[in-house]
Amino acid sequence: MNFLHASDAKTAHPIDLDAYSLWVQEASYDFAKLQSPEYDSTLNNGLLDATLYKVKKALDINPTGIKGLNLAARIELFRDKPNQAQTLINRALSISNDSPAVLYTAGHIALALRQLEQAEKYLNASLKISKVATRSASLLAYTYLEQGKYVPAFQMYQELIKTEAHDPYIRNKLFESASYINADFYSEELEANVLRYLEFENVDHSLLRNLTTTLLHHKLQINEASTPLSFDQIAGDPLLLSSLQHFHFCDALLERLFISLRQTMLFNTVQDMTIPSSHLNFAHSMAIQAQLNEYVWPITSDEEKIIESLEQLLLQITEETQWQLDDIAPAVIILAQYQDLSTTSIATVFNSETVQQALEHSNLKDIVKYAINTRNDEIQLAKKLPFWSNRNPANRNVISERVKNQYEDNPYPRWKDIGFNTASSYQSALLKNFPDLNLSHWQGKQKLNVLVAGCGTGRQAIRLASYFNDLNIVAIDLSGRALAYAKKQAEKYGVNNIQFIQADILEFNNFPMLFDVIECSGVLHHMEHPEAGLKSLNKLLSPTGVMKIALYSQSARKQVITLREIVAKNKQQTGADINQRLLRQALLMNQIPGNWSDIVNSHDFYSMSNCRDLIFHEQEHQFTPQGITDLLASNHMDFIGMLPTPNALNAFKQQVGDLYDKNTLDNWHTVEQEHEGIFAGMYQFYCRKQSNIKFL
Repeated sequence: MNFLHASDAKTAHPIDLDAYSLWVQEASYDFAKLQSPEYDSTLNNGLLDATLYKVKKALDINPTGIKGLNLAARIELFRDKPNQAQTLINRALSISNDSPAVLYTAGHIALALRQLEQAEKYLNASLKISKVATRSASLLAYTYLEQGKYVPAFQMYQELIKTEAHDPYIRNKLFESASYINADFYSEELEANVLRYLEFENVDHSLLRNLTTTLLHHKLQINEASTPLSFDQIAGDPLLLSSLQHFHFCDALLERLFISLRQTMLFNTVQDMTIPSSHLNFAHSMAIQAQLNEYVWPITSDEEKIIESLEQLLLQITEETQWQLDDIAPAVIILAQYQDLSTTSIATVFNSETVQQALEHSNLKDIVKYAINTRNDEIQLAKKLPFWSNRNPANRNVISERVKNQYEDNPYPRWKDIGFNTASSYQSALLKNFPDLNLSHWQGKQKLNVLVAGCGTGRQAIRLASYFNDLNIVAIDLSGRALAYAKKQAEKYGVNNIQFIQADILEFNNFPMLFDVIECSGVLHHMEHPEAGLKSLNKLLSPTGVMKIALYSQSARKQVITLREIVAKNKQQTGADINQRLLRQALLMNQIPGNWSDIVNSHDFYSMSNCRDLIFHEQEHQFTPQGITDLLASNHMDFIGMLPTPNALNAFKQQVGDLYDKNTLDNWHTVEQEHEGIFAGMYQFYCRKQSNIKFL
């Protein structure tokens, strides 16, 4: 709809301001309903058409009305027409450039067009005029985040959270910005803020890991040489106690400290089977930390002997005497710092009704529930999930079976939260990344059929279901345990539009459905032949569909490749697998010649399932941009474009230029030659079948 027209310069008609204001008011009211979370966007009830009609009537009466032009621009942006929106808002700015609302809209539109510097300029101007323009502050903070200006983004979100703590969007963006922040010194105010943030619900607390780690380094005076504070000082630290229960730490210095503190507690506790009341909260937090990192810390032979004796003593007590839960609780808390309780000889003790009742009033409740009840629930649920196969079990792919067994042992990753995004259209999100992509064939489709191939524990699939309102999702994985975790998490988040199926990608190609979208992240490179995996998926992709793929970068994983070669050579020579905990310790203690900083500094290094995935995976391939070209060519697919991180995007702009029309594999190869680690988080890109469907 054309909101602008040439005015009649010869005749000046009087403007009916009352009628103009009424049309703007009614259009604003309708537009607010369109934006309401309760509004069902799949309904074609004419509300959008009515809104457009009313704002056009307003602009017919007063073509230079600021409120009308601003509203029309916002509506066009809502309709995913940012260029038309920009034309309208530029008209408004030419009439008046000191309206906070118009400047906000101009910033919003520039952000949608990825004109980040322009967006920053408009939003700053809006805030200077009106300090209470909260929406401008929020959008400016987001603009900083998109630009990679993490410190000002974090500072702005910290201010916003003081009054907007109830807003899930502000909470999650605060956490996202915090993930890039390191504390340069100890700040009591910052500690108080972090402690408050750790109490927030429905957020990913692990995003506070870097900030909390560096803050603790300064507060506890942790360095390579020693930690001068006493056990009691450390064990009573509120920030440490809280953070130990919310995420696993990924820091070599803290790991050494925790191992030493755990050993001290073990030696002190075995003497009389008690823990001082002043240390009880710390012992409890340490047990939760061990569960979160899946017992990745190394154990000395002396500790191993003591733990074996402790386990035998507990078994003897529970089998041969009259006992109460409180009698064994201290020893169980210590045991839980070293071993998964579900694998110990006393695991069945916790299944009795009497003990379950006692647990309700014990500080063992969360530890036992996580270790035993959750595991049992997953195993039982996995047996009930639908299974799809078109092969005789004897003919199944050997590598697939090995990978399946790996994830049955260590479902990966055990995530806690999906973050937050305002629900939108997948098509709109895709067009924001690739504006020239022709998706006209999807018009009129209320729901897109999506396959998440290799969904693991389900975070990707559940995020899709929660973030987009136009999807029906099928999610498959080799591992029943991983899918059980995913299904339980989907129930937790009230997601009911995902069908979870246990299946091998290689055996799924005769599923009776074609998919508009297939997302396959971090999966093909773990198959025996990635080309065969992509071929199987390609058979399920609609002729007009798109596929999102994530693959390991050969350049970014040089250290991992070298270490995997060392591990494989050792196994070939000795015939035995390397103990993962001992190898980790050797790397942390610099006992293996070479530079392993990328590995030791990786968050994946600090939990058992992640470390196994990082170094000890049953199968791994790595790719280059040319390798991706060959992979796609072998399956007659076209590259659409890369989805770069902010750092990768900045490197691209500096070396090649604007991503808009230069998003090619050849250009990314050029950039990666100068920045070897920019795809440490994998290449993530879209592709589609070769066909007569072209870019616009």
